[in-house]
Amino acid sequence: LIYGGIQENGRRAGTENVPAIVGMGKAAELTRRDLDARIRHVAKLRDRLIDVIGKIEGVHLTGHPTNRLPGHASFVVEYIEGEAMLLMLQGKEIVAASGSACTSKALKASPVLIAMGVPASMTHGSIVFSMGVGNTEEDIDAVNEGLPRIISRLREISPFGKNGWGKIEPEDTQRP
Repeated sequence: LIYGGIQENGRRAGTENVPAIVGMGKAAELTRRDLDARIRHVAKLRDRLIDVIGKIEGVHLTGHPTNRLPGHASFVVEYIEGEAMLLMLQGKEIVAASGSACTSKALKASPVLIAMGVPASMTHGSIVFSMGVGNTEEDIDAVNEGLPRIISRLREISPFGKNGWGKIEPEDTQRP
C-alpha cells in the first residue's frame, strides 16, 4: 500500500496524472463524436460474418441474432475443439478467442454458455470474434473463406464418425 500525503487528504500519494486525465477526456470526446459511425461499421462486419459462418452445418450462433454487441459474433461448432480452430486460424493470421476468460485456465464448460442453454458437450467448440473500427470487409472475407475450410478439415480428422461428426447420444442433440 502506498499511503497518501497530506495534500491528497491521505487518499493518494503523489500528484494527479494531469496528462492522462486530459487524454482520457479527449478520448471520451472523440468516442462520443464517432460512436454512431463506429457502431454501424462493426455491426455491418458482424452481420456479414454471421450470415456466412452461421450457415455452416453444425455451427450455431450463440446469443440473440440481432440484440447483441455490434462488434461481437460467437458460435459453437459441433465436434470441433475451439483451441484447434484457433491454432489453424492463427496460421492464416486470423485472431479469435475460444471460451471465456473465466474458464481459460481450466478444461471445463463455460458457465455462460451453459446458462444460455448450450449443451456441455458443445461448449468446448466455441469460437468468438470481436470486431473493431480497424477491421475491414476484407478481414471478414478472410474469416468467411478460411473458417469453413478449417472446420471441414478438423471434421475429417475428428474421431466422431466417418465424416468427422457422425453419431451422437440423444441428450447431446439439443441445439443452442
